[in-house]
Amino acid sequence: MRAVLALTSSVLALVLVGELGLRLWNPQSVQLFNKRVQGNPGEMVVMIDSAYEAHPKNGVLQTDDVLGYRPVLGGKEYGPHGAKWNDYALEKPAGKRRLLFIGDSVTDRHKIIDALHQILGDDYEYWNAGVVGYATQQEFLYYRDYLGSIQADHVILTFHLNDYEMTPIVFQMDDKLVAVHSRIGASYPNPWLLRNSFLYRFGWGYVSHLTSTERNASIEAEVEQGLAALRDLVRQRGADFTVLVLPWIMARERWNPPLPRHHEETLETLTRLGIRHYAFLDTLDQAVADKLPIHESKEDPQHPSAEFAQRIASALVSQGFRP
Repeated sequence: MRAVLALTSSVLALVLVGELGLRLWNPQSVQLFNKRVQGNPGEMVVMIDSAYEAHPKNGVLQTDDVLGYRPVLGGKEYGPHGAKWNDYALEKPAGKRRLLFIGDSVTDRHKIIDALHQILGDDYEYWNAGVVGYATQQEFLYYRDYLGSIQADHVILTFHLNDYEMTPIVFQMDDKLVAVHSRIGASYPNPWLLRNSFLYRFGWGYVSHLTSTERNASIEAEVEQGLAALRDLVRQRGADFTVLVLPWIMARERWNPPLPRHHEETLETLTRLGIRHYAFLDTLDQAVADKLPIHESKEDPQHPSAEFAQRIASALVSQGFRP
């Protein structure tokens, strides 16, 4: 009995020393949960909290057992149909094709949608169902479970290379912290320990780093599965399907591995799956050569400026895109 007590005391002492040491050291790996967004691509923690007014009745996002989180339908930004509030009636009018845009924060911020609207005019309806932070599998599930009533004629997925990143998304509502991504195998981190224990954060981050190769392969497989599932369901619902493959928004010589491989792999996957798609590497190269401001803010490689979005939309139409 004394040996058990001694061992327990030693373990507790080590935990306390580890906690105190990490709090004094405060390395980057344990600072990630102190701010809403911090860290490099692939290591970011996105805290979806008051910045997105998370509340099940009058906010923008809420927790979801399948998706991790989803828009509040009929809330401040999204209508009961699952897309952003707009001036269109749910019943389709005669003579107009309905375009449904799905994707992550690039879709949510609607710069490419607005640019297409300027070029194509009002013969179409432009429905925006982008959700910040969503990856391919979530986009498929959200389309499957919440967007069916829109009855789109054409579904357009804005695919971003950050879909290959294991970006931990932590959803905080009231006193509840829910980890959506950053799993190891099938296991998600314990939200309470992530919030309260520096030692746990450090250990989870270390194990995540050790398993990064396996996790990357798993993510790549999930991306392909999500694209195939979207293709099949869109066709089943009688709509056309197109994928816009966005470049990493900076000069290509500055792309870090594995961005070039992931871009090429995405195009190969879409070709293999028989999904119509468009890419914009030449558009990026020309915009950089023209010294066009390509970033929405500062040097943000994920969100295009209005000017670059206009170039993307123009290139899309010039490549033969007709919705």
